[in-house]
Amino acid sequence: MAWEIGMSVQKLAKLPLFRGVPEPSLERLLQVCSPTRYRIAALVFEQSTLADKALLLVEGRLEVSVKSGSTHQHVGEIHPGEVVGEQALFVAGGSRNASVFANLPSTALILSPELFQSGGTDPAIAALERHLIATLARRIRKTNLEIQKAWKATRVEAVEEVAEPSTIRTRLRSLFGGRF
Repeated sequence: MAWEIGMSVQKLAKLPLFRGVPEPSLERLLQVCSPTRYRIAALVFEQSTLADKALLLVEGRLEVSVKSGSTHQHVGEIHPGEVVGEQALFVAGGSRNASVFANLPSTALILSPELFQSGGTDPAIAALERHLIATLARRIRKTNLEIQKAWKATRVEAVEEVAEPSTIRTRLRSLFGGRF
């Protein structure tokens, strides 16, 4: 099972999120979370498919991209110790917002929503829950900053438009779509 693909308690213990978690708890985590391995360029998650599981990356690196038309736009990377696909843990029947590919040979633990139904009494699961909350808070903060930047840019554009002297010529030009 976990030992077949080289997953060990020692590898998990090296991840910062499991610092201080007792080894027996990490052993239980390995028993309930199936490990999986991905080769370079392997498709891990496909955009718009059912989101039914998340992954905790233990080794390797994953790339997150969003498909627009026929091209994929890079939106981020997942490093060891990070969770990807966490929407599956909170929204039943949801779909993937992005595609995920392996940039390096990667090993991950499969996280299911059922894992978190125990209420966090196990130290390893409690550590995962805290990590997920911190991850979501960082992503919300990043999204809010992006929204603020976009809002400020829009405000600057609006001020620049208003700053143009309002003459009969500029009003007529705006009335006729700039053709006057």
